[in-house]
Amino acid sequence: MAQEEPDDTGVPVARHGSFPDSDDQTDALYTYRKRRALEVLLTDPEVHAVAEDMLSSYEAYEPYTDHLDAVSVQGSPDVEIEGGVGDGQFDVTAVERQVAYGLVDRQTDDLVALTITEPQDVSWRAWEANEREAAQLERVIDTPRVQTFIDGTDWFPLFTIAGSITSARGIEHGGVNPIVLFLADGDSIAAVVAYLDVRDDAGDVVDVSHVDRFVEFPPHELAASLVPRDDTVVGAVPDVSFEERPWYTADDGIHRTEDPPTSFERSGWNIDWKPPGQHGVEISASYQGTPVFASLESPVTFTGYGLPERDGETTLDWFFPDDDPVFSGELLRWDLHSLEFGGPGPLGVIDYSEADDRPSGFRFSSHYETGAQEPNGQDHHSGYRFGQSSHELAYDFWADGTVSSIWRRQGPGFVTEYVTAGADDENGTDDGEEADDGEEPEYGVPHHSVASIAMDATPGTTNGVEVGIVDGTERTTPETEFYLVGEQGIVVQFTNPDGPETIELPLDEDMEVVVVRRAAGEIPGQQRLEESSVESNFYHPAQYIGDEPIQGERVVAWLLREAPTAELPHPTGSTSFVTRSAITLSGY
Repeated sequence: MAQEEPDDTGVPVARHGSFPDSDDQTDALYTYRKRRALEVLLTDPEVHAVAEDMLSSYEAYEPYTDHLDAVSVQGSPDVEIEGGVGDGQFDVTAVERQVAYGLVDRQTDDLVALTITEPQDVSWRAWEANEREAAQLERVIDTPRVQTFIDGTDWFPLFTIAGSITSARGIEHGGVNPIVLFLADGDSIAAVVAYLDVRDDAGDVVDVSHVDRFVEFPPHELAASLVPRDDTVVGAVPDVSFEERPWYTADDGIHRTEDPPTSFERSGWNIDWKPPGQHGVEISASYQGTPVFASLESPVTFTGYGLPERDGETTLDWFFPDDDPVFSGELLRWDLHSLEFGGPGPLGVIDYSEADDRPSGFRFSSHYETGAQEPNGQDHHSGYRFGQSSHELAYDFWADGTVSSIWRRQGPGFVTEYVTAGADDENGTDDGEEADDGEEPEYGVPHHSVASIAMDATPGTTNGVEVGIVDGTERTTPETEFYLVGEQGIVVQFTNPDGPETIELPLDEDMEVVVVRRAAGEIPGQQRLEESSVESNFYHPAQYIGDEPIQGERVVAWLLREAPTAELPHPTGSTSFVTRSAITLSGY
């Protein structure tokens, strides 16, 4: 099964693909079935023996249309760290990293294919000095509280561009930098996170946290909690071929990527795309030869921790009650989706054949691991994934003119810092001072994410649109820019003033839309990080709302989709949060 071959346009065609059936069924697979598939894989005695010896681990999951779950677990039993601050660099080797790939029959829970790779050392350059980072790192490791954790252990740092995209501990983004030190201590890998106020030179350490796991329930701990079966299926079932492995852990544990041509036609759609700048893959699309989107992109995913209780506010008022870039909770990442900052970006195209209950179509999929080192994410896939948020951004285009935008958060980000009320070494404290005995953090909402897509809508025209809002049977045409909270029955329309073409965006609960006139100097027209003032001033697309007219103008529609991760049935490490939204066409 599942061999892939190019057709006459050069786009890879999958004979099976990600599960394209009903939204509810697909979401249930990622939120419930993923955990069970992991358990089936980990109870094979050969996999169990490998997994329970891992210091840290990483899991991947993909449901297929032929009742099979593709699942993988990878990690290593040891780590070697070379170099240091004085050497100006740290080099890390995950020693004897292995990957176990399985195909699980969803109907019987049988492991019908299994591959366990040979042990392989995987190395990467974790840090190379520059003057600013060296000064920050010295400041961190000189902090007494940090010293209590790193004394007598091997460690290496994780530096990202986090200062540009992080608000923490009451400091706006651009002013605070979380610096992570990974600790190799005996039979486990932990992390120390120092929050550095960098508004003046090297800055001051304002908070230190110790985190002993990167997800709430990592696969190697799940393995240790399971009793393995008596007999392995190694040798009794086929190997898992390259094409059948999850997209996120293909050959050698890195991503499986199959870049499509930069322009291709499928199911009545013509797609042109550009590699990610900072906003994910940028797609332009036409349907039946008529323009639909000048661009579809994802400028930001908000990943927030330690939030206060929500009292009916919009995400703008909840995250930013003072209308500025200071986050109301403990930590916010304005996650980027780029090649350089976590990649790998585009993964490929999967075709869906026509069936009784659906037209033909295809998925354009991409993936980003914010903070991973290099696009292939050797550190992330070796299990060193604290502080990194793993995002799948995909679009399903269907022959009936429907587009479904999908966002999956694979976890974990900084979530384990906020889901466990802590002993002293789990709590943040100021500049090395010990927390009071019994002190526990008071977080109303430990974690909440908001994923965005930004659409430059061109319904049959590039000369401007008519914008309408349908609420039940009533239709209004707002004259100026607006911010709207979604409810069942609300539809935002973008219509060609001189033709029949209309793009409709149905809203639901846990959705918001911001519609603004396209303007220079505003994101997404301005790529993030290209202009420091634009980046440092940005906090939420609703900040761009003013009195600009929108009727007959080119507009950008931001769709914000919330992920209340407290609703997940299993902890991070065994569940993926899924959000999706439909876009429909008429008059084409």
